This record gives sequence, C-alpha cells and structure tokens, in this order.
Amino acid sequence: MSATTQRRLKRESSSEQVAGHIRRLIMAGELITGDRLRQDEIADQLGVSRIPVREAIITLDREGWVNFESHRGAFVASFAADDIRDHYDLRGLIFGLVARRVAETATADDIKALALLLRAMRAATELDEFAAVNERVIGRLLKLAASPRLTAALLVTPAVVHEGFFEFVPTGRAIQETGIAALLKAVRARSADAADAALRTMLRRQGDAVLAAFTASGVVAAAGTR
Repeated sequence: MSATTQRRLKRESSSEQVAGHIRRLIMAGELITGDRLRQDEIADQLGVSRIPVREAIITLDREGWVNFESHRGAFVASFAADDIRDHYDLRGLIFGLVARRVAETATADDIKALALLLRAMRAATELDEFAAVNERVIGRLLKLAASPRLTAALLVTPAVVHEGFFEFVPTGRAIQETGIAALLKAVRARSADAADAALRTMLRRQGDAVLAAFTASGVVAAAGTR
C-alpha cells in the first residue's frame, strides 16, 4: 500500500473507521479488484488490533466492497455498473416512500423548516458545510416520515460512498439540491406521487454520478448507459 495507508488511527478507533479507510483506498484505486486484504498488515498500519479489522471486513463483505472466502481471506470485490445502479434504484424506492409520507403528513411549520434547510444548502460555501446541512435534511425527512421500518431499510442499503461523497462525486451537490428542491415543491403541493418521483429521480441520478466517478478512478472497468 502507498503512503496514504500510513495515516494512523487512534487506538480506540472503531471498525467503521477501519472500514472507511479501506473504502477510501478502493475508491482511490490503491486497492483494486482481486487484491487481498491482509488483516495483520492493516491493523499494524492503522495502529489497531485485529478485532476492528475483522469487523470492518465483515461489514465490507456485506456491503459488497470485498469478498470473504473461508480459509483464503478477504479480497477486493469487482464492481459491475448494474450493481451500482441497482443499489441506488433500491435506495430510491425507499426514499420515495419516505417522501410520500412527508407529503401526506408535513405541517406548515414542517414545510417552512424544510425550506430553511434548502436555503442553507444553497448558501453553503464549503462542501463540508453542505454535507452537514444535507445530513440535517435527511434526518428531518426520516423524522417526519416516522417509519422505523423505512429507516431500518436504509440502514441495510447504505450509501455506496459513505464519507466525502460530495468531494468524490463532483456533480453530487447539484443533484442533491435539485432533488430536494423538487421534493419541497411536491410537498407544498401535497402531491405524494411527485414527492416520490423527486427522490427516486435524485437517487437514480446520484447512482449514475457514482458510477461515473468509479469509472474515472478505475473501480469499475467500463460504464454503460441507461
């Protein structure tokens, strides 16, 4: 591994921090399809025990980043264009249901709060600031939907790019702003169908943008079109 891997984590680092480190290496093309993840090496480089590394590999295997084979170890998985598209289409279905619930139940005060958050998104001058506001928007939508099952469904279909999404995906911010603006318009009109379509479209466009970024970095060998 390159010098990037020399960044050491604190001793109390969680398995998610280790998983995030490995994801970043894959997205940067420093780990490629078929590369073996050597647990001892990763633990030593990050200054952690093997326990969080093992837990991270289990998480990454579940998410599709790596393949774990008994008696052989963990290897970086191959990514197909359709895998990424399908994943974001699935998230779009879930977010579409969230949007429907919001359109049906949001009060005038709820709509005002969403409008203020959209304004803050548009006013953000730094990507970190934008990402923080975006998290507040998603949190607000999930709270308004008030559906533990939909929230749980999102937890088992996590975003492919967990950290630094808007840095890694150059068009991500514009897509997100457009999608949330369309959602707000639909909620104001009390149109569950339009709200559903707004977030499904947003997630599909995000999936296409992630695919383009993965293709550019070599994570996906070739990208087709819809």
